[in-house]
Amino acid sequence: MASSNGTLAQGSVLKGLGVGLNAVVAEVFRVAPMQALPARAKSTKSVDEERESLRGAIGAVGAHLDALGAKVGSTSAEIFDALKFLLEDDELFEVAEGHLAEGWAAAAAYAMAVDEFAELLGGDPDFDERVKDLQDLSKRVQAEIAGIKVNLELPIEGSYVIVGEDFSPADTAQFTPAVVGVITISGGPTSHTAIICRSRSIAAVVSCADAVDLVDGDVVLVDPVGDRVVVGGEISSATQAITFIETGREPIIPVRSNIGSLEDANKASAANANGVGLFRTELLYLSATSQPDVASQSASYAEILAAAPDGPIVVRTIDAGSDKPVPFLHMPHEENPSLGVRGFRLIREHRGFIEDQLHSIEFARAHTNREVWVMAPMIATASEAREFADLARSIGKFKVGIMVETPSIVTQIADLKGQIDFLSVGTNDLSQYLFAADRMNPALGLLLNPWQPALIRTLARIASEAEAAGISSGVCGESASDPAFAVVLAGLGFKSVSASASQVGAVRSALSATSENDAKRIAAGALEFSTAEEAKAFVTAELSKLN
Repeated sequence: MASSNGTLAQGSVLKGLGVGLNAVVAEVFRVAPMQALPARAKSTKSVDEERESLRGAIGAVGAHLDALGAKVGSTSAEIFDALKFLLEDDELFEVAEGHLAEGWAAAAAYAMAVDEFAELLGGDPDFDERVKDLQDLSKRVQAEIAGIKVNLELPIEGSYVIVGEDFSPADTAQFTPAVVGVITISGGPTSHTAIICRSRSIAAVVSCADAVDLVDGDVVLVDPVGDRVVVGGEISSATQAITFIETGREPIIPVRSNIGSLEDANKASAANANGVGLFRTELLYLSATSQPDVASQSASYAEILAAAPDGPIVVRTIDAGSDKPVPFLHMPHEENPSLGVRGFRLIREHRGFIEDQLHSIEFARAHTNREVWVMAPMIATASEAREFADLARSIGKFKVGIMVETPSIVTQIADLKGQIDFLSVGTNDLSQYLFAADRMNPALGLLLNPWQPALIRTLARIASEAEAAGISSGVCGESASDPAFAVVLAGLGFKSVSASASQVGAVRSALSATSENDAKRIAAGALEFSTAEEAKAFVTAELSKLN
């Protein structure tokens, strides 16, 4: 039987990747495309007039991004800071000025400049998401000049599941209270849509290709835990997230929290986290146009350290580059930013800033008397790890570690014995490089599923070799926020996990309700499967038996 408005039969199951733990049933609302932009045209005005028109439009779009960033809160505001950096890029404006000099109108000149930048990045799937961001900004600037509204026309009353190809950060920030679910045809578990839906507890299924056939009026079950959408499905048939029996025991390994701001630190404390497993310091700098001095950095760090939950505080030195541009570093455009100068690689051109940052962290540590560990991101070789460890220990009284994000450093953990105190796995980037799949690419979401056997087996190797080398190991990537996956991580031998503040409670419950022996047995079983679906199903079934 076909649905009342479309071609999909009642009971049709559309597979995708779930975001969140709560299911929802509601009517589909297909997001309408925006009004067509005017055709590109030459101008009858002077170059100066068109230049001012373009500057005004860029300024207006930038102000709108600032407002949207403030609206979504600190967890997702970094996305809007990065977009604004792209929007206000001087090289992009210079290219547009060249087209203005040729007689083109402001909107056309900017569109042509963006097309040229997009062409440089095109042809490589690693850059699809960045190209899409650039084209979305171009659309908004052109629309501003033409007086066309680009805001989503969404219902403000009732309950709806909105469906679209994907949603830009500016789109997701406009979701109304009527939006109770989201389905995207493309996108992945670390896409902009997924990040913001997760932070706002909106049920979502991304990378759901068959959703192209959904139409207004269809009623669907959005079942994130089951990684599916069911046409005509009922809430009673939703896949239930595992509920863990409260035991009153401490979790079998510490559950720390990921933070990036004072607000995050307060949330982590309220969530009863066992310290901080990842302090993303670069979030403090994404809008800074000039390099902050040691005094101002120290004050910011001290305020955040003082508010953080009891336990070790793991501070990551600046992880700028790729999709996290920092204006005052004046980093050049690269043909492949994900494989370029980012993380600890900044030491070559910006050693002074990294040293200043470490001095600032040490001042804040001494001032607050907190236990501070420091780690460097994007370490690819044992020699880089030793270089960072020597530098950090020469400046402060820290435990010193590294992020494990590149496959190369996985093979060198034994070489780090006696060199570092700890390591922390960033599963988002490790997946990206392990599978050669940009984590922001909407077409590659299935490869970034943390249940992929290749990732689980790589994690098992990391935990085992760290144990043999006497190095404490933890995981701070997105995967550690999944309670079931956190049990697997504990069973593999990791000594801590770090989750988003909103998930700390759920992860603590899972690790309190599961014994160390059961975690080891379940993790060993997960290693035996050849598909992500089989591994996840096995772990879910085993945990359900225990709870």
